[in-house]
Amino acid sequence: MELDSLRQQLCELAHDLAARELAWGTSGNVSLRVDEERFLISASGAWLGRLTPEQTALCLLHREDFVGAKPSIETPMHRAIYRNRPEAQVVVHVSPLYTTLVACSDMEVPTDLNIENIFYLGRIARVPFLQPGTAQLAEAVGDAVREHETVILSNHGVITFHQTVPDVLMRVESFEMSCRLLVMARAANIPLNHLSSDVVEELRGGYRR
Repeated sequence: MELDSLRQQLCELAHDLAARELAWGTSGNVSLRVDEERFLISASGAWLGRLTPEQTALCLLHREDFVGAKPSIETPMHRAIYRNRPEAQVVVHVSPLYTTLVACSDMEVPTDLNIENIFYLGRIARVPFLQPGTAQLAEAVGDAVREHETVILSNHGVITFHQTVPDVLMRVESFEMSCRLLVMARAANIPLNHLSSDVVEELRGGYRR
């Protein structure tokens, strides 16, 4: 796909995240794999809801060189995911309300509650708080995604990936909904009923998405 088309696709993803209240202000960053050597990422300080093609950077996967706008400070995290998960085509890092609330707590997000929760979240990991933009954070995320698809960044937000834009949007939205469900259930003192592991495996086996 032409670079101009990919830049526009990245902007549309960013706008969708903001429209769904999954991104706000200059918080968050998004990227798209271009090929085996390059990826596009939103610029440092860019508002995702207003992202333009000029506010994107073309980065190398195995070096820190880039062309275009100054890339997001979180570029090392995205690079680590693309290096460790060759199937990853789209990466999203955001800090929506309920996701961030969970990230600032010790709550775990289960993946056995409802259909979307089961199908879309993938495996979830949590990494401790590490300074944004550092090699230490990128290394922790890179290690986590070797066996997980969604990573809670403690006191920070979430980062996740998928093979298509619609799928990564659904994953982010499903994660935020799951976090909202947990927070509201706890506030209302409502116990949640978890599906059995047998039922979860049967669902995953019969309705692969």
